[in-house]
Amino acid sequence: MKLNTSVLDGLRFLLALWVVCGHFYIIIGGTNLFNIPFVSSLLQQPIIAVNGFMIITGFLMTYHYILREEKEPFLEASTGVKFILRRLFRLYPIYFLAIIAAFFLVENMYLLRKEILEFFTGSSITVFGKESKLETPTLVGMFSHLLFIHGLIPHEDSTILSVAWSLSLEMQFYVIFPIIFAVLFRKQASLRFSVITVISVVVSVLSLNYLKSYFDMPAALFFRMPVFILGMMVAAAALKKLRWRFVALNGCIILAVEDRLTIILSIGLIFLMFYENLKLVLPRSIYSIVSLIGGLLSKKVSKFGADISYSLYLMHMIIMPFIIKFFIDLNYSKLLTAGLSFVSLLVITITLSYVLYLYIEKPFIAMGKRVVATLPRPKRTQVEISTDFSGTEPLN
Repeated sequence: MKLNTSVLDGLRFLLALWVVCGHFYIIIGGTNLFNIPFVSSLLQQPIIAVNGFMIITGFLMTYHYILREEKEPFLEASTGVKFILRRLFRLYPIYFLAIIAAFFLVENMYLLRKEILEFFTGSSITVFGKESKLETPTLVGMFSHLLFIHGLIPHEDSTILSVAWSLSLEMQFYVIFPIIFAVLFRKQASLRFSVITVISVVVSVLSLNYLKSYFDMPAALFFRMPVFILGMMVAAAALKKLRWRFVALNGCIILAVEDRLTIILSIGLIFLMFYENLKLVLPRSIYSIVSLIGGLLSKKVSKFGADISYSLYLMHMIIMPFIIKFFIDLNYSKLLTAGLSFVSLLVITITLSYVLYLYIEKPFIAMGKRVVATLPRPKRTQVEISTDFSGTEPLN
C-alpha cells in the first residue's frame, strides 16, 4: 500500500496555523465580535487541531519505531531510553525558553488579554461565557511546567502558558510509549489493541466530567489516549503489522465518542496519507483535486512550515497580547486594529520560529543524535514484531 508521509509536513503547519488563528480570534472576542458561519466554529475550537497533532504523534512514533526495529529492538530497555532522549533533545530547549519567558510575562499577558477583549467587545466576558481570567505565576507552576507534570496537578495545567497543557500530555505519552509498544506489538497484537482501545475509550468518557472540575484543559494521558492509539494503529496498518479492517473497526470505536470536527479531521488526515491507493476508485476529477492538495502539502514550503510548527505553537500566545495592544494604542478602528495585529502576529511569530528552529532546535536535534549514537547498541535477542492479524505467530 502506498503511503505519503510527506503530506504530514503541510498538515502539521496547517494545524499550527489553525491554533494560532483560533487563539487570535478568541482573544479579540470571537463570535462576540463577529460571526462567520462554519469558520467561526473552527476558529473557536483550536483543540481540534491539537487532536490532529496527537494522531500524527501516535502515527509517527509508531512508524519510526517499527522502521528502526532492526537496529533498536523494541524489547530492549536501551531502545526506550534512546527514544525518550531523542524527544527531549528535540522538544525541551524551545519549551524551556517558552516557559521561562511566560513565567515572567504571564501577569501582563492576561491583563492585556482582558483589556483587548474589552476594546473589541466592550466586555471582559469571553466567547465561552466566562470572565477573562488573570494569572499570578508561582514557583510550583513554573517547576511543574518545566518538569511536564503540570497537566497532572489540579489548577496548574495552564497557569504559566496556556498552550503548554498539550506538551504535558504528549510527554506522558512519550514516557510510556516504549512500554505500550512492547506490550501491544507481540503475539495476539489485534486482541491487545482491541482491549486497550475499549478500555481507553471507556476511561476517557468516564473521566471527562471529573477532570473538567479540576483542570482548565484536561491533560491526563488517559483522557486523550484513544486519539494516540488511533495514530498508532494507522502506522501499524501502513507497515502491514495490522489489517485495515481491524483498524477501521477499532477506529470507529474511538471516533464514536469524539466530536464531529475531530471525526472529520481524523478521516481527512488518514485519507490524505493514503489517497494514492484510491486512484482507480475515485472519479478522475476528484482524484486530481486531492492529488493537487496532497502535492501542495508535500512541497518544500510545507517542510519549512513543519520545521517551525513547534516553535510557532509555543510562542504565539506569549507574543500575541503585546502585538494587539501595540495596535490598540494607535487608536485605529477595531477592524483595522484586528487586521494589522493579525498580519503582524503571523510575520513576527513565523520569523521568530524560524530563527529558533535554525539556532536552537536544529543544533539540539543534532546533539541528541550524537548522544544517542554513543549509547551501546544491544544484541538482537528478541522476537520480531508480529505481522499476523490474529497474532498467533511472530514474523520470522
